[in-house]
Amino acid sequence: MTRPGNIARNTLFLYIRMFITLCVTLFTSRIVIGALGETDYGIYNVVAGVSTSFVFFSSALSTSTQRFFNFEMERGTPQRVRGIFSMSLVIYGTLALLVLAAGLSLGEWLVSDKLVMPPDRRSDAYIVLIAMLLSLSFMLVASVYESVLVARENMKLYAYLGIADAFGKLAIAIAVIYMPHKLVTYAILMVVVQLLPYVIMVLYCRRHYPETRLQWFWEKGLFKEMFGFTGWNVYGSVIWMVNEQGISILLNLFFGPVVNAARGVATSVNNAVNNFSTQFFTAVRPQIVKRYAAGEDDSLKSLVYSSTKFTIFLLWLLCLPIMLRTDYIMHLWLKSVPEWTVPFVIWTLVYTMVNSLNNPTYTAVSATGHLRYSVLVGSNLFLLAFPLSYAALKLGAPPMAVYPMLIAGRFAFFIVTISRLRRYSSVTYRDYLLKIGWPVFRVLAVSGVTMYLLNSIVPQNLAGLAGVVLCSLPVSAACAYVLGLSAAEKSFARSKINQLIDKFRR
Repeated sequence: MTRPGNIARNTLFLYIRMFITLCVTLFTSRIVIGALGETDYGIYNVVAGVSTSFVFFSSALSTSTQRFFNFEMERGTPQRVRGIFSMSLVIYGTLALLVLAAGLSLGEWLVSDKLVMPPDRRSDAYIVLIAMLLSLSFMLVASVYESVLVARENMKLYAYLGIADAFGKLAIAIAVIYMPHKLVTYAILMVVVQLLPYVIMVLYCRRHYPETRLQWFWEKGLFKEMFGFTGWNVYGSVIWMVNEQGISILLNLFFGPVVNAARGVATSVNNAVNNFSTQFFTAVRPQIVKRYAAGEDDSLKSLVYSSTKFTIFLLWLLCLPIMLRTDYIMHLWLKSVPEWTVPFVIWTLVYTMVNSLNNPTYTAVSATGHLRYSVLVGSNLFLLAFPLSYAALKLGAPPMAVYPMLIAGRFAFFIVTISRLRRYSSVTYRDYLLKIGWPVFRVLAVSGVTMYLLNSIVPQNLAGLAGVVLCSLPVSAACAYVLGLSAAEKSFARSKINQLIDKFRR
């Protein structure tokens, strides 16, 4: 079983990937907004969002397949690992066809009859939709190979492909400046860049991992277990899609594509920030499954607690200075800042902080194989965010009013997930509050108040921004270390820092 040393090594690869892609992605977004303009950028975000929302199948299936891979790898049954791969490809391929058919029919109706956009842009918007759906259908099938890559904990290749993807998108953004039909050209070139890493991943896995070599395999009991487990993951992802993309459509219907542009900017910032915690948790996820499979309850509980705290603290390191200086950062980053961008960015970051609580606990529940209650109850509570958002907007609320609904829904989902995890592990509410809730509250409160007071006396200019960032990072890190980590976690952090220092000295 891979232990903390490998988790740290894998996390390092992912953070190198994240840092490079963060810088490139933010620069790319600025170029794209300038090249397309607010209207076309808003259209691209809402239409591409309609198509990419169908990638929930890919995410749900990838998580499901990875769970089964890790279980059988831990138990040492390579024949069943190959069988899981073969059966997954059949399921993925079937669902890819269904996704393509549903996306084309639903997307045409939305683009033609519902979405608010200039009439002369509708044909371009539909071409964007078709291009993205074809890309996503292939990515859906290819993502079973991604499950193998993550289950094998090959984060080095994962990092290289992410970096190549980021630079490819930068090249496209620059090229679009000089091309006609910018919206369509950008969408088609984006499809090409998105597919290339998956093609490379498929070829690599087929060459290096024997379980990815196709063979006929059928086991009724295993298929039933996989399909049932996947079904609940897909159901939960459908709810996520309805809320996330449904609310984007609501914003388009009530306020037009300019507000979608503002939300697109907020999403770009959020994706860049969220990569910090996502890359860390990508390295941790296989270990949660393996420790449950091995029956190591205390180790599982410790990893869930530690990964939750580290995820939140890593997010907070970036979120705090951005929240304090959102307006200045947006005007420094973009030539023209769409209306509502600043509150959208702040609310999106708060939403992501709350949502990050779910990752370790949901992964642990997934490892048990008992998803039905968590998904059925938690996801339906989360779904209430959509009708509540519609009611609020109908009554004249501003566009950012959708975020409190989303935040409340995700927190309700988190509470339901914790309640189920208690049934299959030694996790308790009291433990969670004492070992996660109280330390996280102290860190966020002390560092937040400290930096708020400091920010109020620092001028709103480039030097002031640099000062706030340079102060915020060590203040947040020090608070996390002193107030947020247990003695064992402090010892682990010190050992890894010392290892990195020794490597640099060599």
